[in-house]
This record gives sequence, structure tokens and C-alpha cells, in this order.
Amino acid sequence: MMRRLLWPLPLVAALLAGPAASAVETAAPISEAEQRVFEDAHLDNLPATASLHYRYRRTEAGQPDVDDEVVLNARRDERKELAVQVEYLHGERHLVLPDVEHPVSNPLILYFLEADVRDMHRRLGGQENYFRHRIRLALAEGAQVSNVVVSYGGKTVPATRVEIRPYVSDTQQERMRGMGSKTYRFTLSPQVPGGVYELSTQVAPAAGGQPLIEEVVTLRSEAGGKGGDEGPRQAPGYMTEGK
Repeated sequence: MMRRLLWPLPLVAALLAGPAASAVETAAPISEAEQRVFEDAHLDNLPATASLHYRYRRTEAGQPDVDDEVVLNARRDERKELAVQVEYLHGERHLVLPDVEHPVSNPLILYFLEADVRDMHRRLGGQENYFRHRIRLALAEGAQVSNVVVSYGGKTVPATRVEIRPYVSDTQQERMRGMGSKTYRFTLSPQVPGGVYELSTQVAPAAGGQPLIEEVVTLRSEAGGKGGDEGPRQAPGYMTEGK
């Protein structure tokens, strides 16, 4: 029987320094959702040098909208080993994490999730590892995996969407303060650079209607083209490539 870390190796040692780094649970072999999100070789389609640009958008009822950017810089050395640096947002939202050597899956996913965990802790209190645990458990046991198509660089490409609701089964919904319905979506495709097309979370009101909180990170298209599967909301972007 495998032992499942709250975040996957090799990223866990960097992100969970100290006692939390050893927190594990016994579990069955990884699920399809975990494979897609944490184990697939998202970065194999990158050239020797590349910069990927992602648009970050956050809307929250009663708060000003936030529009920011994430940049992932990747470079292969003479041994073809990949080094990746992520510039995740700016100002008070800027997230700094220890570097991870030779990643296979896209580190953007861990940045997105770690930023989310810290935000949930800020809003609700409690232990950060509770939120990490619920996300990983939902990917292991409760995820919905579906095939979708997205628009990228003026083309329609196939993608996989993984969707989870980590807190819906929490028996003490009052402590979630309306966040119990929070939905996470990972939209992934080997046909877009870096393998990650979009990451998002959404908190919907109990009676439906517009989301109370929505957070979206979307890959910008190459060469200044339009990306995104929802038309105007996706701004121009690019991928730069070295010789």
C-alpha cells in the first residue's frame, strides 16, 4: 500500500518544511485525477528556454476585482535538466516558495493550491494542513474527470478537466462560513505549452446566481493572439522561446 503525501514529491519537502513535511496518510495507488494533476509530464513540451504568461483574475462580492499575472520561466541546462522559476502575482499577493529542482508536473499547480490554502487559513482559521489534506483526499477519492475542448492560439484543442469539491462533506459546515461549496477545476492539455491551460476556484451562493468568489489563472496565447475558451475575458499573451 502506498503512502500519500499531502503535496506530492519532490515538491512537498520544499513547500512543507518542518514537521508538516512528514504528514502522510495510508492510501491506495494514486487516482486518475492525481495522475493528471500531480504526476503527468506537463513540461515535456517546452523548448530549451521558455517563458509562459498566465492571467490571474479574482472577483469577490463587495471587493474590487483583481487582475494580475503569473510568469513561469523554464530553462534546460547542458544535461537537458529543467530549472523552473515561478513569479506568482505581485504586491501583497506575491507568493514566494522554495525552488523545486527538475520538476515534471507544472509547479504552477502547487503555487495555485498553496496560495489557496493560505487564503482559506486566513479566512477561516484552523490548520493549513487541514485544507491540504481535504484537497488531496478529494483528488484521490472524489474527483470528476472529463474530456473538454478549449480555445488556444486560435485553435480548438482537446483537454482534460479535473473537478473537486473538497469541503462539501465536512460535517461542520457552519465553520466553513459559506466556503463549503467551493469548487476547484484543473484544465490540462498536452497541446498547450506547460500542460496547464487553466486553474480556477469558485464559491457559489446557496441559492445560485453569480459566484461569491471566483479565482482564475489562464494561460495566455502565443504571439499576442487571443486565448481562453470564453472569448473577450482572455487578454493577449505569449510564450517566448530561446534558440
